[in-house]
Amino acid sequence: MIFIFMIESLLNTLFTILGGNKLLFHSILGLIITLCVMAGGKILKWFLNSAGKRLISHTQTDIDDKILEIILSRIIALSSIIGVYLGMREIRYGLTLKNDNFLGFLSLADNTLYVVTIIILTSLAIRIVRTLTSHTIQTIAEKNKQKDFQQTLSPLANRVVTIVVIAFAAIVVLEHFNYSVTSLLTILGAGSLALGLAAQDTISNMISGFVIMIDRPFRVGDRIKIPSGEVGDIFEIGMRSTKILDFDNNMLIVPNNELIKTKIVNYAYPADEIRVIVEIGVAYGTDVAQVKQLMVSTAKKHPLVLKEPAPECFLMNFGESSLLFRLVCRVATFQDQPIVAENLRVQIYQKFNEQKVEIPFPQRVVHHTYENTNALQTSSKRKKIQR
Repeated sequence: MIFIFMIESLLNTLFTILGGNKLLFHSILGLIITLCVMAGGKILKWFLNSAGKRLISHTQTDIDDKILEIILSRIIALSSIIGVYLGMREIRYGLTLKNDNFLGFLSLADNTLYVVTIIILTSLAIRIVRTLTSHTIQTIAEKNKQKDFQQTLSPLANRVVTIVVIAFAAIVVLEHFNYSVTSLLTILGAGSLALGLAAQDTISNMISGFVIMIDRPFRVGDRIKIPSGEVGDIFEIGMRSTKILDFDNNMLIVPNNELIKTKIVNYAYPADEIRVIVEIGVAYGTDVAQVKQLMVSTAKKHPLVLKEPAPECFLMNFGESSLLFRLVCRVATFQDQPIVAENLRVQIYQKFNEQKVEIPFPQRVVHHTYENTNALQTSSKRKKIQR
């Protein structure tokens, strides 16, 4: 009560000094209010920088640190706008009916400040909500040991959050300027129906993209094979299409709707490990145990071949001209598969040359009987005599 009484006394003294000029009095008072609010914003920022950061430093998560940094970046701007707005309201109290032009200017300034305030608050809300969304997705990814989950789902979630917050802010602004949101929503509903019928393929692809983000049949970086036969690595999963980078460094852009309803081979899921197969034929009569020992030992010595499961070699079949062997081993990633397979073929070929193991050419054995030939010649002579 004493503080309020002191303020009233100061205001009365100021009004007396100004000679009872109401407009000048409220103008000076508005300026004082503006400066006080701006100073209060700086004090609040200093307090949050010191005491606030010390308080949240004891938490185990860093999400509160990120949110505090976002709030600190907007405190000065918000306090300045609020201070100017309150100061202009105070000036309005000093206007008379003869100040219509100035009153119109103040109304325009009020509306401008309101829109600017909504823009700042909207950007603040978007950053906070996106930070919370990304943190939640990251927590789920770490819990499920899926490191690329955040990289795949975060862009979609951030886009949805941005659209929702901006739409809400637009509704608030329209309501402030006395525009009927109900009629606008009715028009948008009818328009969206027509637009949905006209762009049903695009909407279907967008829904399919959302399903891919949630179901995650493949992730960014996975190597897949699509039904048309192309093989490539997932470069980006978008709202409408998925981009696949093939081995020729060409970008394949496939609509999400096609990927969601067809069979896809994912070489990197559920694990990046992949099998390497090397097949080779040796001549009949070769020692089978020796061939298997040479091929397995070659694979075990390769630095990129995994120790577990251990490489194995099998006699697969008896070919027309060779014994067919198959070497099976595993590597850590699908990127290593073609390199390791080529290295093993070269090294096995060198080992076979050193150990005199023959890799045969295709051979065919033709049996020719002289009895059948003589019989044909005799039959031919008899036919000539009969003629």
